[in-house]
Amino acid sequence: MTSPTPATPASGPTVVIVGAGLSGLRTAERLRRLGHAGPITMVGEELHPAYDRPPLSKSLLLQEETPLAPPSLRAAEKYAELDLDLRLGVRASALDPTERVVSLQDGTKVGYDQLVIATGSRARQVPAWQHHDNVHTLRTFEDCLSLRADLRSASHLTVIGAGVLGGEVAAAGRVLGLKVTLVEAQPVPLERVLGVELGGSVAQLHRERGVDVRLGVAVERIEGEGRAERVVLGDGDVVETDVVVVAVGSVTETSWLDGSGVTTTDGVLCDEYGATDVPRVHVVGDAAVIAHPGAPAPLRLEHWTAAGDTAALVAHNLLAAPEERRPLTEVPYFWSDQYDVKIQGLGIPSPEDRIDVVAGDVAAHSFLAICSREGRVTAAVAMSMPAPLARCRKAVAEGADLATLLQLAPWTPKKKVDA
Repeated sequence: MTSPTPATPASGPTVVIVGAGLSGLRTAERLRRLGHAGPITMVGEELHPAYDRPPLSKSLLLQEETPLAPPSLRAAEKYAELDLDLRLGVRASALDPTERVVSLQDGTKVGYDQLVIATGSRARQVPAWQHHDNVHTLRTFEDCLSLRADLRSASHLTVIGAGVLGGEVAAAGRVLGLKVTLVEAQPVPLERVLGVELGGSVAQLHRERGVDVRLGVAVERIEGEGRAERVVLGDGDVVETDVVVVAVGSVTETSWLDGSGVTTTDGVLCDEYGATDVPRVHVVGDAAVIAHPGAPAPLRLEHWTAAGDTAALVAHNLLAAPEERRPLTEVPYFWSDQYDVKIQGLGIPSPEDRIDVVAGDVAAHSFLAICSREGRVTAAVAMSMPAPLARCRKAVAEGADLATLLQLAPWTPKKKVDA
């Protein structure tokens, strides 16, 4: 039976958050921190409460003992403080914005005053490869356990896709002592983010650690009965393998919004405040196609920090008076740990950007580079130089004049002058 459209209680509107991962949890936490005392219902497909996903491709793959549970983002006893109606293990199936009701696959319906979409994304699958038992994607804790089990009995790992996830899995494979082949269709890893020169440094990092890096070549097919045994590349080469990880991006979980009127385009389109084109419906996290500082057009980011930034934004704007709403101002930030090297970036770089390496040595995988366009700073990228990168945040946020920044060189610690 359809729940009646909820009346806004004196303590605040009824908020429904669809998606119980990082961005959904951060939205609920921020709402409570801002004083919202009304009901909050959080719906999540997975059985686990919100957990930290970055360790899935790093420490959890390397951990000797099989983890019993994912690394939770909030202790179980702390959930009570949020006073949530937490519904796990159930998917949303439809949205009716006229009645302000979300339908769930278990047949129940949840009414809302304000709705937050936090359903994020899932790993992109290649249907032709899915019938092999040892071909994995990595998005959930269960994905991690399955891959981890296969890696323990393997001698060779093939990773398809040399983005952040693919690079981290390849690095984990080498640390575990496996032979690793890393296949990337683009000329260099992370070309869209780092450019050709800096992306080439990532390729060289893997080669120095013993990875067979194949660039500018696609996968033609995967062969084997039941389990993958060979990966056939577009150039005709054949890679004999025991385990395959497909890391070729993600697609957003938006099918449940079909017919709702919410505009979706590789995500959920929203304005600078996080509001969709349907009244009382907002979006946070991986699914949000939003205007980021320095970006020429709204785009979707899958960065860990972007989930928290958009959650804080929507929580504020959902409760604020119209004149007190604010746009997204946080500078985009990403990081990736591969071997003992931390790769980091601030801002939105572009393939057309000029790149100035201002500190360190690219060949040594320890450097800071400034990206600029038409004389203005657009982004900063670093390997193994977290402190110098952090000192560039203000310049990236303000789109500082490149010549002035190079003269000031804030990444260089200033020596103290004795009195």
